[in-house]
Amino acid sequence: MLDFDIEADDLERLADELGAMPREVRASYNRALTRTAATLRKLSSKGLQSHLGLARAAAVRRRLKTLRIKRQGGMNEVRLWYGLNDLPVSEFKGRIVDDGSRGAAHLGGLGRSSFPQGFTAKSRFSRRRTILERVRASRLPVREAQLPIKERADVFVEDEIFWKLNDIFWRHFRTDLERRVNYLRAAA
Repeated sequence: MLDFDIEADDLERLADELGAMPREVRASYNRALTRTAATLRKLSSKGLQSHLGLARAAAVRRRLKTLRIKRQGGMNEVRLWYGLNDLPVSEFKGRIVDDGSRGAAHLGGLGRSSFPQGFTAKSRFSRRRTILERVRASRLPVREAQLPIKERADVFVEDEIFWKLNDIFWRHFRTDLERRVNYLRAAA
């Protein structure tokens, strides 16, 4: 979860500077939260795709959820949730190598990942070459091998995304509030 706090004093200071009404501040605040969440989702999706060496951004995009929490008084809260469970090998760029009696390996952006019980095949989902592993000693069932992403994704989110959060929010909030105030002045 990615949480951040906005100081009410800063909101009031900007509202006084622009001459905004409390209703306009609430509306701009809620819209800025929504836009901030959308911007962070976009940055996270593109950034994690390249940082993790994924073939498609959809693998990450499916795992990003925006949770909107309604509160009394009109000041809502938004949380961005990252699903950082392991991803199937077929989602990553790289080469699948069959090591014969030693299993199979994936060579990609995360380095070499060996799977001693693995063998190469086509994935049911992405139709790309992947590594399957036997669940038991018998022939069936098999499952697609997975690579962990949590540690690398956590580092990326903390280093590249989290520090931009306040700047993104304040840029959206100020722009929206200025436009609301100017629109009402022009209409009056």
